[in-house]
Amino acid sequence: MKYKATIFLAHPDFDNSVINKHLANSIKKNEEFCVHSLDKNRNNGYYDENAERLLLQESKSIVWQFPIYWYNSPASLRDWQDQILSPIVYSANNFLKGKPVRVIFTAGAGEKEYSHEGLNRFTAEEMLRPFEMTANAAGMIWKKPLGFYGCSPDMTKEALEKVAKDYIQSLDKLACD
Repeated sequence: MKYKATIFLAHPDFDNSVINKHLANSIKKNEEFCVHSLDKNRNNGYYDENAERLLLQESKSIVWQFPIYWYNSPASLRDWQDQILSPIVYSANNFLKGKPVRVIFTAGAGEKEYSHEGLNRFTAEEMLRPFEMTANAAGMIWKKPLGFYGCSPDMTKEALEKVAKDYIQSLDKLACD
């Protein structure tokens, strides 16, 4: 395998992102990981099926990374799942079977808001259940999501560095499982 993990990053405003940009930059020079922007790698709403399949095939593990948008991922990840994932999963040659997959998400709200008592009334894991179902349908090995809560443009350098450290450790562990 060429990569320990490929991070399929869905973020419609990545250039103005603080946390997701910091996370992506924290592994930019590490050739064991590939950060692949779904928003920047589509043309007129379509992905290059061959290029996307190759990335999936060259990766030991898969990460779907995104900021929570209206209790879901940004539309680019859902489009990618329809265009790229579905044809693989429902083919005779589903090469995704047995690959570990994890969602890594960022949220502006604090973790307590993602609880049965909090503003959202659901945990993040409950909101991400469709991704787990997708992994199951693909025969992939679902790994517990990793969430970063309370993300904001005014995060301190120390907070950003701690998040990046946790992120890198998560990626390393995912690739070794």
